[in-house]
Amino acid sequence: MSKIDSDALPKVLMVDLSLKYGGSTSRALALMQNSPPGKIALAGLKSGAIVTEAQKLGLPVHVVGARKTDPRILLNLIKLIRIEGYQVLDTQNIQSKFWGSLASLLTKASLISTINSWYANEHGQASTKGKIYTALELSTNLNLDLYITVSEKDRKALIRSGIAEDRIRLIYNAVAITPELISGDAEWLRQKFNLPKDALVCTAVGRLVPVKGYDVLVEAFKQIEQKVPRLVCLLVGDGECKAQLEEQIKRLGLEGRVFLAGYQDRDMALMILKASSIFAMPSRYEGTPIALLEAAALGLPILASSGGGIPELVADNEQALLIPPNDPTGLANGLVKLCEDPAFAERIGKNAQVRIRDHFNLAGQIEATWSAYQTADQRRRLNKL
Repeated sequence: MSKIDSDALPKVLMVDLSLKYGGSTSRALALMQNSPPGKIALAGLKSGAIVTEAQKLGLPVHVVGARKTDPRILLNLIKLIRIEGYQVLDTQNIQSKFWGSLASLLTKASLISTINSWYANEHGQASTKGKIYTALELSTNLNLDLYITVSEKDRKALIRSGIAEDRIRLIYNAVAITPELISGDAEWLRQKFNLPKDALVCTAVGRLVPVKGYDVLVEAFKQIEQKVPRLVCLLVGDGECKAQLEEQIKRLGLEGRVFLAGYQDRDMALMILKASSIFAMPSRYEGTPIALLEAAALGLPILASSGGGIPELVADNEQALLIPPNDPTGLANGLVKLCEDPAFAERIGKNAQVRIRDHFNLAGQIEATWSAYQTADQRRRLNKL
């Protein structure tokens, strides 16, 4: 924030009505933790994971409803804007955008929509969910001042949808991690999750949802069952695909090779990553995945799909091994290579660590975000004249 006068910053209310913890949650919490006191607060749901985490961190939180369809959300947002003097609303997902757009219309607060992953890209152009979310996003732009997007691919998707380029700010996600301050080693990890004593661990971190492609990773582990018998897979996260993945693991006879670790808080997830041998991200689509940035910051060799914004972060054979989405054989070959060529694995891990440190640092992200907030606030003030 060194280049921005904090006295000149608008007062921002970040609206996040999500229930589960995801990469966007880490991004939002990091922004709040590293912003000037009294300038930003969170509005969320009573049972939302981000509300719980923000309260643990002692950050300013307003509970505005019990569920995403709670009609009190609108009234509570309006009350907060008028009483607390919030000048900018930054909405983090489609439900937040719906209520935030109405509150902005009724109060004249500036409105920003942060797109962590463009809906048609994430859910598929032909999917009903993707179509509904995209239509709802674009239909709530009457009072919109600015979009923030986290990948160039999503920025281009917004432009194709008719959004003017000067209404979009591309601000990549970023992390600030000091590996030396994170505990955890391979022996600790094996004991914690009751893994084989000589296991090498490939870890994936994220919600258990279709777009993450964990079914493809499980299939890849079936293909390498005899090739690298020491390698096991640890899936860290929870979500709608849990039962489906459990059934797939059982059907393929991988109960001793693929383990579901369930939801872990961020500190524990970082310890697990640091103690792992490989990080995998087989996603069908991503914006700027926080989990990948964290794995890179820890120097882990990365095996990922080339879906969405991932190639904007790491280059194939330089900072990662990138495989086309939905390619279990490609993932299997990548796992074998990283296990059989430790020098290569170490090189791409170190390269990724340097790239994330130099190009995706948290200070730059926060400064760019507050610059966007100022722009949105100024635009709204001009429109009032």
